[in-house]
Amino acid sequence: AVDSIHQVGVYCLALVPPNYLPKTPLGGIHLHDTKKKFLDGSLHPANVLMCPHTCVTNLPKPREIHPDVKPSAVHVGNIVQGARMAYAQGRDLGISEEDADTSKKFLTEILRWRSITTPDHVLFTILNSRNQAASSYNCLQLHKRAEKIGCLLMEKGRLNTGDHVALVFHPGVELVSAFYGCLYVGCVPVTIRPPHPQNVASTLPTVRMIVEVSKSVAILTNSAVIRLLKTKEASAIVDSKTWTNLLDTDDLPKRKLAALYRAPTIEMICYLDFSVSTTGMLAGVKMSHASAAALCKAQKLQCELYPSRDVVLCLDPYSGLGFVLWCLSSIYSGHHSILIPPSEVEVNPAVWLTAVSQYKVRDTFCSYGVMELCTRGLGTSTLSLKAKGVNLSCMRSCCVIAEERPRILLTTAFTKLFASLGLSPRAVSTSFGCRVNVGICLQGASCPDTTTVYVDMRALRNDRVSLVEKGSPHSLCLLESGKVSNMMS
Repeated sequence: AVDSIHQVGVYCLALVPPNYLPKTPLGGIHLHDTKKKFLDGSLHPANVLMCPHTCVTNLPKPREIHPDVKPSAVHVGNIVQGARMAYAQGRDLGISEEDADTSKKFLTEILRWRSITTPDHVLFTILNSRNQAASSYNCLQLHKRAEKIGCLLMEKGRLNTGDHVALVFHPGVELVSAFYGCLYVGCVPVTIRPPHPQNVASTLPTVRMIVEVSKSVAILTNSAVIRLLKTKEASAIVDSKTWTNLLDTDDLPKRKLAALYRAPTIEMICYLDFSVSTTGMLAGVKMSHASAAALCKAQKLQCELYPSRDVVLCLDPYSGLGFVLWCLSSIYSGHHSILIPPSEVEVNPAVWLTAVSQYKVRDTFCSYGVMELCTRGLGTSTLSLKAKGVNLSCMRSCCVIAEERPRILLTTAFTKLFASLGLSPRAVSTSFGCRVNVGICLQGASCPDTTTVYVDMRALRNDRVSLVEKGSPHSLCLLESGKVSNMMS
């Protein structure tokens, strides 16, 4: 695993007894104390496994005559001290992927670099309700499509650098390519959930509101959404003539971009993040290129995301951490994202968990809505799923992406329901992402079991935390969401 993921040969493995390494208060390995004990010679490994031939390519030949041994050298046993007899050197590692990521400050540069170095590496696969791959994009395909969308914005849209563009797409790879097409020409993308065909009256005004508040000068979408916006039902709510500069990604030019836009500084706006709260309040956040890269780096380190990894996503990709996971993380970390739109779970509640089992995925991210659909829709189907070979023992982490208090009753019911399919109780965790002051809480790969505490609700309403016993009057159960892995103002 070390050799394939990090491209580093292992020279020696020092094994210690179980639970021997120093621990942090949260239960993880205390790296500083471990290193100090190792340097002090007090680590005391139980076994030492040597495998020098995997990384040392020029071991010295035995009984070699060294004419450079000087008279000052001292012969101790079979070893000559005082002169350098030979040296061993590992293979040249070159520039590691981590170095490449840190040297490139912009996501557009990372995507272009991946399209050159690993053009055939698949970044995205989208599954339908029958658990079949509807489409997939490798690095080069995504880069080329983003270039064509950039040409569309410049030629037909006649947009300028810094213009805001509304992206109105259903969850899929189209949204990802449209996002990078905007960045390629210096436009600022704004992702918006498209109006629901069966509920145009209540969903279309939200689209119009975000377009107006974000000051978007163009709407980038596909022909299906454009037809919906021009129907009689939609025109009765919002006049179709007011939708200015509709650009169709189903009609792309064949020309190639002359050059990719590069922002002068990493503090410039990368995209706008809009969302509507449960109370109907619209909130928008300006995300800089530096913030976007820092979010991706925090997730990469906390979740151990590498090009050899498969990650299943089943959530809405329009705002917050859901958007970052869907559109940004795979580009930054290089892992393969298997995308399942939540609407497919409404058709077939088993598609998400079946995909996790089929691809033997260790990490998956979902929403509370998806988890609720599975809990309600598969309550009596666990035996049939087991008969079909669905096995969730491979799942190391099932993280719920949300910007609300953890719904502990739902996560507990989900864990108990699918325990018979091999789901570990410690696999299910929650996350918290606040877009106003970006702080991510994620249960990492080496985090201990999540803990719960009970607090007094009356004290909590007065901005005080008062711990109480379980079952106490006015008690509220709070679930740990992990440690804060990134914080930016």
